[in-house]
Amino acid sequence: MIQVIKRAFDIIEFIASDTTKPHSLSSIATYLGLNQATCANILKTLVERNYIEQVGFKKGYKLGYMIYRLGHIGTFEDQLLKASIEPMNQLRLLLNETCLLAVLRKQNRVIIHQSNAERDLMVKSAIEKNAYNSATGRFLLANLPDEELEEHIEKFGLPKLEEWPEATNLNKFWEQIKRIRNEGFSKQVTATHIIGFAYGIKSKGRVIGSISVYLPLSRLVEHGEKNIVSATINTALIIEQSI
Repeated sequence: MIQVIKRAFDIIEFIASDTTKPHSLSSIATYLGLNQATCANILKTLVERNYIEQVGFKKGYKLGYMIYRLGHIGTFEDQLLKASIEPMNQLRLLLNETCLLAVLRKQNRVIIHQSNAERDLMVKSAIEKNAYNSATGRFLLANLPDEELEEHIEKFGLPKLEEWPEATNLNKFWEQIKRIRNEGFSKQVTATHIIGFAYGIKSKGRVIGSISVYLPLSRLVEHGEKNIVSATINTALIIEQSI
């Protein structure tokens, strides 16, 4: 086996041996008998490919998204997707608006399913988008434990003005997080006059995904905000029963 590939697997296996805490660069290098610079270079590649995640700047490393995605632990997304397709289709038929199912990966919200409205004016959204700049992403962030949310801020910074105008400093950010938690859903109005409503899907008491409805602001009167929020929440509850 090529030496660098073997070392990469050694690093992954060492980090996987204890998933209760992050592992520092020095502890990984010492245990495996590697030069720290060599170890850091391999870790950098593993982080870029999402097999390892760097926690903050000094706290260390833990298993990344792709490990869970490829292994049996990661089947939660497959289960979530299977449970969501039909309820989302029903939600789309009810409102005839675009419905999204998304999860959080690092600093981004990533769409894993989309049910499109059948209208001339239809909302389209990027598959991967900064979590600060979407209703689904904001809801997913707001439902992280405070410690994980603080790590997210440390690693990725606070929202930029164009991403989340109401949350550009620390006090405003936490005010927005508390508002989402108190209201139980997230709402976003974009500069292009698109409005989105998002609610969470829970498994074992933790939010694992977010379902949302996006539509042109001009069509909000057609449905009513309360009806959209209620329909979105009901759909999420139906999905939860099948997970």
